[in-house]
Amino acid sequence: MSDPFFDTNILVDWLKNRPQAIAELSRYNRHRISRIVWTELMAGEAVETRSHIAQLLSPFQMVELDERIAAAAADIRYRSEMRLLDAYILATAQVNGAILITRNTKDFPANMPGIRIPYTL
Repeated sequence: MSDPFFDTNILVDWLKNRPQAIAELSRYNRHRISRIVWTELMAGEAVETRSHIAQLLSPFQMVELDERIAAAAADIRYRSEMRLLDAYILATAQVNGAILITRNTKDFPANMPGIRIPYTL
């Protein structure tokens, strides 16, 4: 398994300096996110602060959506009825041979293969 992908909630916690998120991110040399995660983070910020958040995220490797990810997301959505954006986030990790690190147990059950729930709040 290669370095993981991080879900939006882990990065929100990191941006809020939550120790659990900082510790989780420190476990890995490379940090990857889906373009969907980036978009969700930007959508939660005022226009005036988006450039600052984008700068904080610049060390993260952002993976763009492509046909393979879209097809995998469609399969996940069809099989599980997962919300489409969540299916894209999970598909991005799966297509890249990685796990998804999240604390969102509502949309990503802890027993789902390829999911890591490192902490809860």
